Amino acid sequence: MGKRGPRPTPTKLKLLRGNPGRRSINQSEPEPPADGITMPPHLGPIAAQRWDQLLPMLQAVKVMTRADVEALARYCDTYEWWLAVREKLKREGDTYPILNDGGQVKYVAQRPEVSIAHKLSQQLRQLEQDFGLNPSARSGLSNGEKHTPEDEVAEFFRTHGA
Repeated sequence: MGKRGPRPTPTKLKLLRGNPGRRSINQSEPEPPADGITMPPHLGPIAAQRWDQLLPMLQAVKVMTRADVEALARYCDTYEWWLAVREKLKREGDTYPILNDGGQVKYVAQRPEVSIAHKLSQQLRQLEQDFGLNPSARSGLSNGEKHTPEDEVAEFFRTHGA
């Protein structure tokens, strides 16, 4: 039987969020190496392109390690499948007619690809959340820098003169 309750938040995410719950920080959490990350050879062409887009961004914000390679590959694979299903639905529509024995339309049914696209989008949303790839995932993160409205005003005048 698995552990009860929500999954623990990784220490790096707690620190990026500022540890809002003030819970103790795990000082002995394993830290997989962040170097030597290579794309798995099994990715298709679109998944590989997505990998090349995301990896530098994830490395820049220091959330990508060697232990995350398969999770990112899973995201890229799922993204490629989702695009393929979307393309098929655009070509063929999201419904099809069911005919009776006389060849007349009995009713219109939803294509199975609609359900598949929905499930893939849910998987993508979860993986995006895990990697901080959507606005709601990033809203709770911080890079440690404090930005105040005064900083933004000063920056505006610095760049535009005044």
